[in-house]
Order: sequence, then structure tokens, then C-alpha cells
Amino acid sequence: MFSRLLPKLQIVVALLVILVIVAQPAAAQEVTGKFYFVQNTAWHPVHQLTQLSFLLGCEQRGLDCALATTDETSLEALIAIAEQTVDREDIKGMAVWCCGLPQLKPAVEKAQAKGIPVVMLHGPVPRGEFPDNMVVIAADTTKYPIPVARTMCEALQGQTGTVAITQNNFNPTEDAVAKAFTEGMQKYCPQLKVLAPQLEGPEPTQAIAAAVAIMQANPDIIAALSTTGGGPTTWAGAQKETGKSILAVGMDYTRVNLDLVKSGQIFGIVAQPLFTECKEAAIVLYRLANGETDKVPYWTELEAPLVTINDLEPYYEILDGFEPQMRPTPGS
Repeated sequence: MFSRLLPKLQIVVALLVILVIVAQPAAAQEVTGKFYFVQNTAWHPVHQLTQLSFLLGCEQRGLDCALATTDETSLEALIAIAEQTVDREDIKGMAVWCCGLPQLKPAVEKAQAKGIPVVMLHGPVPRGEFPDNMVVIAADTTKYPIPVARTMCEALQGQTGTVAITQNNFNPTEDAVAKAFTEGMQKYCPQLKVLAPQLEGPEPTQAIAAAVAIMQANPDIIAALSTTGGGPTTWAGAQKETGKSILAVGMDYTRVNLDLVKSGQIFGIVAQPLFTECKEAAIVLYRLANGETDKVPYWTELEAPLVTINDLEPYYEILDGFEPQMRPTPGS
């Protein structure tokens, strides 16, 4: 009986062996890298935090990743590094910081032609404005400035005067934040005059000088919002130089910014989801590169809460893990 079954068992075993052999090349086709993080102004503490967050996401997922960055601050430098990265032979995907700038569209189109997925970080981009190889991870810049305005109006209750807005540069993300904040201030404290946004730029000394000029031109200024991570230093420095205290809010949980809130020099910071969006970008790129498009929404929307003096500790903890890996800021 057994001797009659033996040939059939041998056939079954042989088929199983064949299936295993056939399955092995498919597993070997899994795309695990190389994934790039594209960014200019790479020296900035906020940007260093985003870079390290991306690399942490790659490390936790076992991905082969690298930074494609430049210390230059210009938009032209960002465009150039994006296009150079797309041209790399080993690229399997790239995360781009940031903001859905229309000038980046040619690089995304080139990536689409090569079958390379792109994650755009830090600013929502309406679907259809870029090729469909791109998805977005960002907070909603049309929403999160509204509660910031409401909280500031509550703190300014009964006061009159002027509110300033400063930006690093004019781009879709910062422009949207300034617009939503202005609308929020007009809703919750219409007695206040909100100035049109002005540029402070990335260089701290020049940014402080710009803020001082705004304060001197508007002696009734009582508050300010900066839409950039250097903003807390900008407005703390301007208050120190002018000797006038105002209620100021800036962006991002760098240690210097948290310390300015802790010391009372700044009212609060908006915790843009720097860590989460960049860490998740690594995972999203992996899924897209491996055809898991059904698991990735076009826009992964994150929160960006206002953080005041009683809410600082979780953000200090994030920095404690990253700061030993950061290089000094030029001039510090």
C-alpha cells in the first residue's frame, strides 16, 4: 500500500519544492531603498529635527535611506537638489521638504516618469495640482491657525492695538497659515488691527531687525505671530531690543523655542508635526514603492496644537533623543 503511495508523495513534495523556489524571487523583489529626504537650509535646527526624524523612521523599518540636502537657503537650491536626486540611479522614492511649491512640479513629474513615488511634506496640496505619484503628509494650514488666534484673543481680551505677522518667505504653507490666522483674529477679536504679513527671513540677526522695524513703525503693537521656526527668537529678540513686551507666538519645538516659552519671553509655539510627518514619510515611501497604494491616503492629515508653558515636557523629551546628533547652528 505504502509503495503505491510513495510516487504520489514524491510528486507532492516535488511540487512544494517548486512552489518554494518560485516564491523566492518574488520575495527578493521587495523594494526597501534607497529612499531620499530632500531639503535646503539643512543647518537649521528645525530642519535637522526633520532629517533625523526621517532617518529614525527608516531605521525602525529597516530601510536604506539617505539625506539629499544643502545648506543653501534659496528656492533655487531646493529645486536643484530635488532634480539631482531624481536623477540618481539608486533612488526608489523621495520625501520633499516642503510645502507643495509649484516650482517643484517638474522634479515630481520627472520622478513620475521614472516610477518614483514622492511624499510632499509640511503643507497640504490640493489633489490634481501635482502628478499622481505624489502624496502629502501635513497638518491643515487652513485649520490649525484658528484655535491659535482664538487663544491669543482670549489672552488679549480688553486690549486694543496692532498684531503683526511675519514669515520666513512667501510660500503656499506660510501664506495659508497667515491668511487663516488673520481671519481667526478678525473673528475673535475684531477690535485689533492685523497687519499684512512681512518677511523676517531665515537669518536670526536680520529677522530680529525686521521685527524691531515693525514694532517701531507700529507703537501700538500688542501681539505677533511668526509662521516660521525662527519666529520665537525673532520676536523675543525684538522685544529685548525695543524694551516693549508683547504676546508673541512662533512655530516649532526646538529647544531654544521651548526655553523661550518656559521663560515667559514667548507666549507659545505651534507644534507643527515635524517628528511625526517625517518619520511617517519613510513608511509611506516604502508602501508606495512596494505597490501598497491602497494603504496610503492622498493626504495624511496631522495635528498642530498650540503649546504653552504647561505643555512643554513631551516636546523636550523628543529633543532629548535627537539633539546629540545635531550639528551646531552657524554662528551659535
